[in-house]
Order: sequence, then C-alpha cells, then structure tokens
Amino acid sequence: MAVRHEVENLIRRGNIFYWRARVPAAFIHCRPGSRLSLSLHCSDHRKAQIIGRKLNTRLAELKMNSKDIMTTKQQLQSLFEHERDKELERLDDISTMAKRNGRGGDVVEMELDLEVGWACQLLAKFGTRVKLSLEDGCAGLVYLMKNGVPISHVDAIRANYRGELTTARSAGFEDGIRRLIYHFEIDDTATNRERATSKMFEGRAAALLDIDERHDLVDKSQSEFTGSGRAVSPVPATQAAENTASDPGPPASFHERPLPTALIAIPEETEITQLDLTPRAAVTKKSASKASEAEQRVVAVSDFEQECEKLIANMGDEWEPATGRDAMALVRMFKSVLIEHGVEHSGQIEQFHIGQLRQHFNHIPTNWGRSSRMRIMSASELRDEGAKLRLAAEASGTEPKVGLASTTIRKHFGNLQHFLKHLKGHGFEIEEWTFEGLRPRKPKAGEVRGKQFKPSPADIAPIFSSPLYVGSHGHLRGKRRQPGKQVFHDSLYFLPILYTYLGPRRKEFAGLHVNDIAKDGDSYVIILRANSIRGLKNEQSNRLLPVPEELVRLGFIDYVQAIKQLGYEALFPDLFSDKTDNDPGDRFYDTFVPIMQGALGEKMWKRAIHALRHGVADTLKQAGVPTEVIDDISGRLSEGSETNTRYTNPAGLPLMRSALKHYPVITSGVERQPLHLLPWIENKQPPPWAREGKK
Repeated sequence: MAVRHEVENLIRRGNIFYWRARVPAAFIHCRPGSRLSLSLHCSDHRKAQIIGRKLNTRLAELKMNSKDIMTTKQQLQSLFEHERDKELERLDDISTMAKRNGRGGDVVEMELDLEVGWACQLLAKFGTRVKLSLEDGCAGLVYLMKNGVPISHVDAIRANYRGELTTARSAGFEDGIRRLIYHFEIDDTATNRERATSKMFEGRAAALLDIDERHDLVDKSQSEFTGSGRAVSPVPATQAAENTASDPGPPASFHERPLPTALIAIPEETEITQLDLTPRAAVTKKSASKASEAEQRVVAVSDFEQECEKLIANMGDEWEPATGRDAMALVRMFKSVLIEHGVEHSGQIEQFHIGQLRQHFNHIPTNWGRSSRMRIMSASELRDEGAKLRLAAEASGTEPKVGLASTTIRKHFGNLQHFLKHLKGHGFEIEEWTFEGLRPRKPKAGEVRGKQFKPSPADIAPIFSSPLYVGSHGHLRGKRRQPGKQVFHDSLYFLPILYTYLGPRRKEFAGLHVNDIAKDGDSYVIILRANSIRGLKNEQSNRLLPVPEELVRLGFIDYVQAIKQLGYEALFPDLFSDKTDNDPGDRFYDTFVPIMQGALGEKMWKRAIHALRHGVADTLKQAGVPTEVIDDISGRLSEGSETNTRYTNPAGLPLMRSALKHYPVITSGVERQPLHLLPWIENKQPPPWAREGKK
C-alpha cells in the first residue's frame, strides 16, 4: 500500500519512493485527471524528499511557462546548425589532408562527399524505420532522380545509405540522440527523437552537399553530378520538400531535372518544422463496439512495474517469492527493450517487439541477474556488456558466457505471457501475440535424462573426508577449507548429510524452522511445511521425512535443542543475515560449493547440490525401490497412474525408512564430536559476512 509523505506528490510503495503528480489542466492534450508516475529508485526518505521537491518545482515551471517551452523553432534550428557545422569541420579536415596529399582538385573526392550527402538526405526525408532498395519502383530512387542525381552513382549511394542506416539502427545510436536532444533542452519523446534524427541527418547532408568552397579546385564539368548537362534553374527548398511528400511521379527528363540541393543557396528564413513538445499522457486508442465506440485503455510503459506488482499480488500463494522476483526481472527487461524502440504504452506493443526481446536474450551476459550492477543496466548497456565478454573470450580462447539458456528463455516467456494476459484481462489494449518461432522447444524426456549428472554414493563420499568433518583451521569461511583441529556444527556440517541421504530441494532444508523437527516414537522426523521463513514449491512438497540414523549419531538432535534454547527460529541461523532478506539456499550454495570443489577436484560435477537430489533417486531406483515411493520421498507427484494420484496417500514413514535403507552408509568414517556451535551463533551476534542491502 502506498504511504504518503510530507512532500507533495511523494509516496512510498514498499521500500521504494515514487513521484506521482497530477498533470496540470494547462496541458489540454492530456486526459483530465491523468497523472505522471515516476519511480525514484530510492529508498532513503531524505534523498526522495530532495528529488520530489525538485520535480515539483520543475512541474510548476512547466505549468507557468508551457507556451514558451512548446516553441522549439530556435532549438531545432540550433540542433540543425550544430550538426551541419560539426560535419563541415570534419570535412574541412579531410579536404585539407587531401590537398596535402595532392588530391585537392580530384573530382573523385567531391563525388564521394556528394554520394554520402545524398545517402544522409534519404535518411532525413524517409526516416530510419523504412529500408529503401533504391531500385525500380522505389520512392527513394524516384526522389534521387527528381533531384538530378546521376543513375551511375546510385549504387554508391545505396552502399552509403545502407551503412548509415545500420548505424542509425544500432543500440548506441538512440542513446546519442537522447543526449543530443537533452543538450538542446528538447523533451525526450519518441516523436521528438524521430524528428531530431531527421534534423541530424539533414544537417550532415547540408554540409556534405555544400561543395562550392570545399572543392573549389575541382573542375565540376568532369562530374555527372555538376556537369553542363544539369539544369541551372534554382528550385526552392520548400518546393523540393513538397515534391517528396506528394505521390512519386515518373522521373523528369535529363534536361528537365532540377539542380541538386547542394548547388542551391539556402535562404536564411527557411521555415523550420517545430517539434511537438505538448505534454501528453499515454494515447488512448478506441476500438469499435457493436453498440458504440468504446474507449480502450492503455497502460504507460513507465507503470509496468506497478502492474507487475499487482500480478504478483493476484497470484498469491500460487507463486513463490522467487517466482515473483523472476517475473519482475522479466518485466523490467521487457520495459527497457520497449523504451529502446520508442514504445510509450501498451497499445503500441507489437509482435515485432516480442521478437526484439528474444534477440536481446541472445546478446546479454548469461549471469546478468547475479550482478547488482548489471540488474540496473538498460537493454543497450547489457548488450554492450555481452559484447565485451565476447571480445574477452575470443582473446583468451574460452567460451563466452553470453546468451541465456533455452530453459531460462522458456521461463521468461512464460512470465511474459502471464504479464500480457494480466494487462489484457484488466482491459488494457494489447495486440494479439504469439511465441511461435521464438520460444525454444521443450526438451524431450530422453534429452532431459542425460543432462544432469547423477552422482553415486562413491562419487559423494570424498566430501565427508573434507576439513568440515575431520577438522578445520577456524570458523570463518576461508578457514573452514583449511585442515585443522576444530569441527563446528552448523549448516555446512549437517545439510550435506541431509541432502545426500534424503535428496530434498536446496531451500526446503536450508529454510527449516526449529519446530520442523519432531519425535515419532523412538525416531525423529522432519516436517516439511510452509513456515515463517520460507514456503514450499507445491502441494506435494508438504511431507514427512525420517531423520537419517547417521545424522542422529552425529549429534543432530543435540544441535536442534541447542539452537532452540538460544531462541532462534531458523534451524540454521548461520544462513541468515540481519541486514538483508537473503535466500538461505543461495547462501549455503555459495559457502559449500568451494568446499566441494576442494574435496572432489577434477571430479566436481555441474549443478553441484541439485545433483545430490538426482543421485538419491537414481541410487534407490537401481536398488529396486518403486518410482512412486522415490517421488514421495522427493516431494514430486508421479503422473500417469490414477491410483497413485487420486486413490492413494503418499508413502508413509515406515515405507520411506525401508526404501532409504537401500542407500549405503557413506558417513561411517565421520567421528562424532562434542557439540561446537559457531562463536557468533552461540553469542547471538550478527553474522560476520552480512553486508548492507535493501531489506
């Protein structure tokens, strides 16, 4: 729920502040009552107040001086002149070097400028969204012919045009346009970016086509561009613009063609098209209804994260917190791609943009989500980071860690489908979409079986000869890997044994509550259920599991009682930080995998801890245990049998104990040691590894 603060228009959702202001009535193109919404990406209330006050001041200035801001003739003229003058300086340098090298009067140098100039002129006139072929029937070719461009130079112009178009469509080009319009104080909208792009190419074209002074030594009669056969009657620039806007007619005859604009003096009072800087909310489209025309709603791209929060709330217990985080990460990534392509609201999303998201997946670092630095990068910045990794990998001869795995892409498309259905279900306009041809195919059952290594008991046994169990140098993370005389009882000691003998999911046991261990007659059980620390993946994850006898022998029950007496709720408090809401399973993974690597060496397998889950199932199956019982132990639901899914309950504790006896004892060499808790756990101190973060 949003919480208001003393600064006007400033609210807080969760731990993030938002600036949400009503659009002034002076902006007549906005719907009455519409609001601006902006995430400040800030959780510090003092910083948020400072930013909020600045935004309120800026909004007041816009309201008071809106008419002045909408007048952009000077801004656009300045942008045009800036690009023209910058290009002229560059061309003057090239011309000077050409004269130094003896090519000052070379007609080829002049024609090269004209060819590039006409390529830029095409981009200025036709924009960067369309690709001109410059062949028969192409409007771009008709435009060149009308302006007296020789047909013999069209191939060279086409090559230059394609090169400039590729640059204009590159990831970094739009960032440059954004910086340019920011420099000239022009509002950053998709329309204004397009117009600024056109003016930028128009400025470059004007410089390139202005050849009189730069190529004064060239005999212009030698060039088809400027030979005597060209028409000499000047054509006003406004007339040329009108010609391009009209339907292209047949090209004029050779003697009737007008003089190229490069040879026309541009009048000082040329009319400049004004950028439309009228503040507007997301455009609302209208869809026809049988009874009447009903207004269709759209949601601004800037509000996508808020809509995703609503989706996560709607899913409730159906989604784990990790699933919600994955969905939010996908929405932020999709939002960045849409912004990159000038999409402002849901009504503008096309199938093309979903395809661009798919291509985006191929060019970003594989592990981008693990880096807090990369998680806040824009789409183009992420792809640039991927390009750097590719170059580094090529230099070192290694495989670049770029591009998401097919399973990850399938997961992202699943979350995207949920999100788009959420928007559509709430009445927001969304074009029909499909993932056909984009979503990687689901691996066949035979392929899946061979992808995960299934360690045998012999493969796992070396872990229990590591310093964790025979004695380490100290209790800190690095010293636990060094041989010594101290054995500590914590998650690193007990969880590997639990994972080896029972094969649970990583977070199921890492997030156990002290009350999840109970006595059943003469034995002990683990009650897997949702608790105050973590939830469970699905309904069949709720189950009872017997505590392995080896774990009892090694002092597990004494450990449970000690942790409970100290007042902890978590059975393994060493996995939790007092400063962040961290995932205990991830914390265990980060600390235990290096120890596994040291114990197994070259025999270390991929997906190290999850493989233990597969190893238990495979070992029991090879010993003849029915797969239905193995699934009940693992918290899965066997399909294909009505008896197993509908007519029977999960395997009971006696049957599970009988089945688990088929897994050999591989910890018999571990000697029981007196209970020795970590010092900071025993003294109830904050963990030494904890660091500041968003709670």
